[in-house]
Amino acid sequence: MSMSMKFILVRRVIAAKSSLTVLVLLLGVAPNLDAVTLENLYQAEVLSESQSDAQRRLDASEGLLQVLQRVSGRSDILQNAVIAAALKTPEQYYSEFSYARVDAAKDEAAAEFEAGPGAQPAGAPRQVMRIRFAPSLIAKILREANLPVWGSNRPSVLSWIALDDKSGRQVLGEGNPSLFSKTMNQAARMRGVPILLPLWDLEDSRGVSSSEIWGRFLGRIEAASERYAPDKILVFRAESEFSNQWRGDWSLGEGGQWRSGTVFGESQAQLATALVAVLASVLSEQYAVTSTRSEVRLTVEGITEIEDYAEVSRYLAGLTQIMSVQPVRVLTDMVEFKLRSEGEVQQIIDVIALDRKLSLLRLDESSSTLWYRWTP
Repeated sequence: MSMSMKFILVRRVIAAKSSLTVLVLLLGVAPNLDAVTLENLYQAEVLSESQSDAQRRLDASEGLLQVLQRVSGRSDILQNAVIAAALKTPEQYYSEFSYARVDAAKDEAAAEFEAGPGAQPAGAPRQVMRIRFAPSLIAKILREANLPVWGSNRPSVLSWIALDDKSGRQVLGEGNPSLFSKTMNQAARMRGVPILLPLWDLEDSRGVSSSEIWGRFLGRIEAASERYAPDKILVFRAESEFSNQWRGDWSLGEGGQWRSGTVFGESQAQLATALVAVLASVLSEQYAVTSTRSEVRLTVEGITEIEDYAEVSRYLAGLTQIMSVQPVRVLTDMVEFKLRSEGEVQQIIDVIALDRKLSLLRLDESSSTLWYRWTP
């Protein structure tokens, strides 16, 4: 098993299988970025100084905080009394744990662990504690804390990033890694945000210039992103305003709908971490479910075979926020379902849009009724 938790191997989101990544990059073929299903959403990895009982509890508490932040999409949860109480007794919430030596890793994750905030002194035993938490118990904590629960199906984010530093202005691409992008990728894995940089090849640079990225010409950038077909587009520019102070302006959206803001940091690494925290929070607002309950009528057209009906039923039942799926009417090529769900109706629409298996035809907000066409 890889030392890195396989949340989002950003470069490997380019293709469905990591074995295709190198080929994609060598050929300059633009990836098609479908939504990403995160593996090991409820697993944490923590650098550990020892395997003593006291250290194990400290490490498990840190791991629990990792998972709670990842599943809620929120970084500001330590002030919540329910979260603070859960962190004092982390052993109540994990189902298994194990240890592994960091130097046993065969991939780049070892270097990231060693360079991270919890890095140990040279010569100290380097080991990591892997802890797997029970999904139902994590959801229970978050609901009691009145925090959202964000499932494993998450939107891919194509990130157009321009940095201006002492060496000049540069656009970050998949082929020119930097301290900023490495830190961003590491933070994205921790927070469960599937981020990908563009190839920034000749086709990209013809489609949009570095000046247009810096100026956040969103229409031009959205057009240049079509070759990747991402779920979301991030446009970010950052500069060092004065010594040890960085400012970054971001815009996140798709389909002409954008949200914008600003983040600050005392270094590129701090700025990248702050950016990922904001992205996780914004995406969680859209896709994570809350304690709100909804009842929705959902009609699906294009169901002509019993296999289609079975597959649609399984798909709807498998969505994180859906509590129950009940067929109420079956016609020649159409089935009407009654869904009970957590969260708002719009969140159901947004999550279904990620998978691109159902195409929204129309909706009636007043009656919470949706019409879709099945496109397997």
